Amino acid sequence: MRVLVAGASGFLGAAAVRALASGGHDVVGLARSPEKAEVVRGAGGAPAQGDILSIPSLVEAARGCEALVHAAASVTTVSREVGQSMAAKVRVDGAYNLVATAKQVGARRLLVVSGTWLHGDRKETITEATPATPTGTSMFNWQAERAAMDGHKPGVLDVVVIRPGMVYGNGGWFREMVEEIRDGRYRVPGDGANHWSPLHIDDCGEAIRAVVERGRAGEVYLAADDHPVALRALVDGIADSLRVAHPMSQSLAQAATGLGEATARHLAANQVVSNAKLKGLGWQPRFPDSGAGVSPILAQLAEGR
Repeated sequence: MRVLVAGASGFLGAAAVRALASGGHDVVGLARSPEKAEVVRGAGGAPAQGDILSIPSLVEAARGCEALVHAAASVTTVSREVGQSMAAKVRVDGAYNLVATAKQVGARRLLVVSGTWLHGDRKETITEATPATPTGTSMFNWQAERAAMDGHKPGVLDVVVIRPGMVYGNGGWFREMVEEIRDGRYRVPGDGANHWSPLHIDDCGEAIRAVVERGRAGEVYLAADDHPVALRALVDGIADSLRVAHPMSQSLAQAATGLGEATARHLAANQVVSNAKLKGLGWQPRFPDSGAGVSPILAQLAEGR
């Protein structure tokens, strides 16, 4: 299958390119610069110059593609207001643009990469039937899902969604957290008793491939490893591996001051995520728990790779 990945040079997008290419697919990765094109090549894809906010460039890149993957995102750290506006455009307008592109090039499948944060803080295990309660930047994922589903037409354009948990690897939020723990700057929001549902970056890529290949049209799939972990246990384990002091805690009010209220509440949310539906597609995590997966990532970070 020929697949276009939007966001192919990003943390999740590059993992999707690697998994799809290793699975025998012909992968085209959208890239806006020569540097990002090299990332796509390194992941096993063929770079195509383009921008998710430009339908003509998407159409040119997607010619001959049977499936499209929306893994594009924009950071919000430069200016909270401007950054969030761009993040919304990339996620939501990008979804509409990919639907329009699929119709023009005859692609039959569109996968939107979203996230479990839009389920919020839950005492019960989160499944695909758990209602979405998006806040903050998770609202952009929810709106992107809705935008894509608006274009869902069985047999013409099959739209599917994957919502990964806390994806860790040599990049993204995890690398920043490790650096802050090493430097003594990381603070746990709340008491850290809340559980996260981690997912190794390589397992995330394979989960995306499984849903592209075998996901049922119009369905949502949650992706996480087999063993949720308490936030305090996760960060203390990382600190022990780094041989540094365990991070201190801070109140949610303090975290909200530095990170914004929505992000602070996301980080303090309890999220025990079921992967049963995804496993029904034949997917299995190579790293069933973060204890097995984090150590090699820390070794990569220590080597500066």
